[in-house]
Amino acid sequence: MSTPDHDAGDAAPPAWRRRLHRAAVAALAVVGLLVAVVAADTTVLLHRSPTVDVKAPGSVDGTAYLLLASDSRGRLTGEDAKRYKDAAQADGERADLVMVLRSPAKGEPELLSIPRDLFVGAGSATPHRFGMALQRGPQAMVDSLCDDLGIGVDHVAVLDFTGLVDLVDAAGGVTVRTEGPTFDRHAGLYLKRGGTHRLDGHEALAWVRSRNARVQVGGKWWRPKDFDRTRTTHAADVIGQATRGLRSPARLQAAAWTVGPQTRRDTRLELRGLTQLALDLRYAVGHGRVRTVPVRLTRTTVPVAFPTAQTAAALEPFRTSTCRRHR
Repeated sequence: MSTPDHDAGDAAPPAWRRRLHRAAVAALAVVGLLVAVVAADTTVLLHRSPTVDVKAPGSVDGTAYLLLASDSRGRLTGEDAKRYKDAAQADGERADLVMVLRSPAKGEPELLSIPRDLFVGAGSATPHRFGMALQRGPQAMVDSLCDDLGIGVDHVAVLDFTGLVDLVDAAGGVTVRTEGPTFDRHAGLYLKRGGTHRLDGHEALAWVRSRNARVQVGGKWWRPKDFDRTRTTHAADVIGQATRGLRSPARLQAAAWTVGPQTRRDTRLELRGLTQLALDLRYAVGHGRVRTVPVRLTRTTVPVAFPTAQTAAALEPFRTSTCRRHR
């Protein structure tokens, strides 16, 4: 019987195992480098997003975000400044879109869309249309949301006027459908046929902002009575499609670089919160967990939406104990 030259436990590993070991070490080194690069890149991206000081009352259960889209042209430059110049537009900013994303500790994320023209504060010294509060800054929006509607939030994010344009373009566009040719000169919406449309960023912004569209059906032009109310529905759909379109790392990074500087966030909304916000927003829209607050809309020179019993019922699940006036 032959005796081995050395114990099996001391045997040198075969060549294929040595090559595999070296490959694994190299792969780990590459992964480590990528993580370091991504971390550094993420830090840069985060610091490209301006911050605002906001004292939020909190939501108690989980996390709630107040998401606003500003109508201010003050930060527009170049072609966008020309494209969206509006002599009738007052200085300052108002909230073009208002949404509350609630992510409970247990349960599924849900998105609430609140009409910007909702008349609030009737029993206070400062009655106003809800979106007008942004003229006094994001803090005023947080305060009005709590004092007038009973909803407390933990974080705030404000998207500048053309932020949606860059978001949609980074995602490769969005798809909408109309009954017939649809036009809204003031919003810059020109869809020359009915059916399915693939919109770029500028077209998507016009679709979201349109409140006086005219639609041609059966050879006749008419104005849908609920088109103004669908603005928030259109916004939720467009944002949902855009977030779903940002699944590739390249597109996600492109969106972060272009949209980041156009998104103001509260000082406590850091990387982890922004990531969770994106995931929860995608989930809520993707699973149809979007509510639009019903109101009684008046078609006057200055549109005003008045609250009804249905308005209160839609707001109730989002109300928090941190805003005691409504509890």
